[in-house]
Amino acid sequence: MVLAIAAILVSCWPVSADTNITLGFVSNYCAMKGTVFNRSHASNVTRLYDPDVVDMEGNSGWTFYSELAVLAAVDHINNDPSILPGVHVNLKRFTDCGEYYPEADYGYYGKSGGYSSAVTATDIVDVHKDVLGVIGSQYSSTLKGIGQILSTAQIPYCAATSASLRFTNKIMYPYFWRTTSYSASEGILAFLKYFNVRRVAIIYQRDDEFGNSDFRRMRQVAASHQLDIVSSVGLLSNYDAQAVHMLNKTLHRSDARYILVLGQSHFVTSVVSYRNSMFLAGPKYVWLVNNGFIFGQQTDVADFNGAILVNNCNDATSLKKGDILRRLINQDAGADLSTTYFYRMGIHLLYDCAILMLVGFNQLQVNPETLSNRLVQDRMNFTLFRNLDYPGTVTASKVRLDDQGDAKSPVCFYLLTEELDSVEFARTDVSRANIASFNTSMPIFSGSFVSPSDGFVELHSFGYSLRTNEGLAIACLSVIGIMTSCAGAWFLYKFQKASIIRASCLPEMLAICFGTVCAYASLLLYMETPTSASCHARITLLLVGYSAIMIPLASKNLMIQWLFGQESSRTLEEILKAKAAFRACAWVAGIVHVGVCVLALIQFKIVTLGSVDGNEVFLRCSARGTLALPAYVWFIANALVWMAVVVSATLSTKVKLVEYNETTQMVLVALFSGMNVLLIATLETAPDKLTDFKTCLILWTTITAVLGTMLGGRIADVMKGYGRNKRDNGTSADSSSNKKSAKQWRMSLSRQKTMLFYSFRVLDKAGKLCVFKFQKRGLCCMFEKWMRGIFSLHTLGGRRWICITTQQKVYCAVISDVSAISATSSSVQIGGALRILVDFKDSETAHLFMRDIANAFKETDAVPERSCLPDIVVNQ
Repeated sequence: MVLAIAAILVSCWPVSADTNITLGFVSNYCAMKGTVFNRSHASNVTRLYDPDVVDMEGNSGWTFYSELAVLAAVDHINNDPSILPGVHVNLKRFTDCGEYYPEADYGYYGKSGGYSSAVTATDIVDVHKDVLGVIGSQYSSTLKGIGQILSTAQIPYCAATSASLRFTNKIMYPYFWRTTSYSASEGILAFLKYFNVRRVAIIYQRDDEFGNSDFRRMRQVAASHQLDIVSSVGLLSNYDAQAVHMLNKTLHRSDARYILVLGQSHFVTSVVSYRNSMFLAGPKYVWLVNNGFIFGQQTDVADFNGAILVNNCNDATSLKKGDILRRLINQDAGADLSTTYFYRMGIHLLYDCAILMLVGFNQLQVNPETLSNRLVQDRMNFTLFRNLDYPGTVTASKVRLDDQGDAKSPVCFYLLTEELDSVEFARTDVSRANIASFNTSMPIFSGSFVSPSDGFVELHSFGYSLRTNEGLAIACLSVIGIMTSCAGAWFLYKFQKASIIRASCLPEMLAICFGTVCAYASLLLYMETPTSASCHARITLLLVGYSAIMIPLASKNLMIQWLFGQESSRTLEEILKAKAAFRACAWVAGIVHVGVCVLALIQFKIVTLGSVDGNEVFLRCSARGTLALPAYVWFIANALVWMAVVVSATLSTKVKLVEYNETTQMVLVALFSGMNVLLIATLETAPDKLTDFKTCLILWTTITAVLGTMLGGRIADVMKGYGRNKRDNGTSADSSSNKKSAKQWRMSLSRQKTMLFYSFRVLDKAGKLCVFKFQKRGLCCMFEKWMRGIFSLHTLGGRRWICITTQQKVYCAVISDVSAISATSSSVQIGGALRILVDFKDSETAHLFMRDIANAFKETDAVPERSCLPDIVVNQ
């Protein structure tokens, strides 16, 4: 009896048990209702399709269908004794986005890279040590962290739908590989090259790894393909109406005809749906997308009709082979899931992933225990799976991985019909570099066989040179300005002994001339094609000129105010020390100002950027730096220098001596510089090819106005005094020649004693001090200055003249009668050899001054011209 029982037990006990190994499957289980989680490990997931749990248009559909593909591959290997004999393969599920929450189905876009790297990767590497390899259906944004961690841990990872260019870097991802090519970018470039398209606009998903990587790739190869990206707009996944408005304006302004949309399915679907509302649909425009669309119940067919989808190829043979797998998976799911979902979600590629990984394990030819204990993980990098002689689920040829671990396969182009079906019309070769076949009988461009124009216009380079009118004008104006400044400096040095020049402080005036030379010289750097170096030199020269004009101007007037603003007298030693101190401070201030601004300028990262105006391309200097601090430093430093001139002008009003008072000049200089900044800032709001030329004209006018303000009046005064001295010398010579004859004539006269009556009257009824200026003719009128003085009328015999007494000198003007004097509004004009304009606060005061003069004339008329009286009589 005992022997019989023993025999039965021996017959029931298995001879040998299979060794268990495990594959991990990572996906968006946070969208799967009813799932049980232990950290990132997910369980209690059913294989049967339940519409209350799974939405095929959401992340739950992707996760559910992808898992079925991996399970089908695992079942196939477990039932094939030729692959991994003595080994049973299990599957563990891991979430990369945390536990379930309802919004994840449509609101999750791969923004859980931190969780995936910190929790999911740790669980796979350290907790579930039976996991030898991982199959993933993840967003590229989520995969980039966990993929690198698993490569470091020597755990192979195969993906089918993560298409970022990042993962081709085998230094960072040596254990990562995939059963598809990294993106559709190469295929898009082949399409554009086929139709000789040279201008495109790109809209990409800025906060997504896949959209960003495809955009970077397109930008890298654009130059080699002679492709001009006329505009590129990066939008966030959850962009708003303002972003759509900005996108619309950008696309219309660039006149883009071929528009590429790069990003995740939900992103490209959303962007393309705005085509009609932005008036960017129709036969003039071609829209290409690098990912499939997601259609809902509210989808408007018109929004997508005619859009071109770039995706993996599925020919008749592939569809037939793929349909076998689809029916097998549908049996497991207990539902008829459509072919559209099968190919859009890359189900066949995930199946190939699992098969290839397990076939690769089999190629190691090690015993199951060694394999299950992770003792050969160092041999499992992507090269193990490159050439496994596996035909693939739907491909006609065997699956081969290239040097970046990507499967070599062509890309196809599909046109969306009114029924939202995808109809293939072209495909590339395996390299995706050229179009291999094209259905020329299919009208793909909005019902037309002819591709629309890309709006390309042959562009010509535009710049300023001596061969252009603008360049010639800039060169002439700059040279004239430099020569004028140098001539002004020479004049100051030549006539430095003149009182008006001595009062202006020669060293400071020479510094101002040096500043205008630098500013004029900066205009020459607008010539030819600008470079980063010439941009920096141009701004630096202008900055030195600004500092050399403004700081000495403010410094010398502060010094003069210190000298004359106090009632107590200064000793010569004190004056010399003060002059040295003010000039030393001016030097230090200038060096500090220029140094600080140059450091800020370096942080601005000035470069040249090209712009298009009509059919001409021009380069302009532009700042690439985005730091706020250098901008603040730049503007504050220059504003402080400007404010120093304004403050100095305010304090200079206390200086009574006209020769030393430069209030008017400083106010004008501050006004000119402020207007210069405002005008140039206005020009920069809408730049065109002539903006730099207009800027040069504004700068030249401003510099010339400053130079004229500072030197014009002084030169006019010096030349006027020089001309008067010359006339006086001529008159003296004539008097000497006639001296002898005059003496003889006087001796022949009678010895009769004759007396001329002299009288004068102070004109003070309208005020003791009057404000006046001399009205000069010609260019000298630009440099008229107002003065204050005491007016008086003088008579000697039959002659009358008006005297104006100021603190420095007395001015006299002969006047014949009262008709030479006229009043206009609040001013009185006195004619004669010197035309004098006297200004009053109102018209009443002006007329009071006129009556005062008339009365003075009457009083002097009562005095006889001459008499034989022996005494001198003076009327007052």
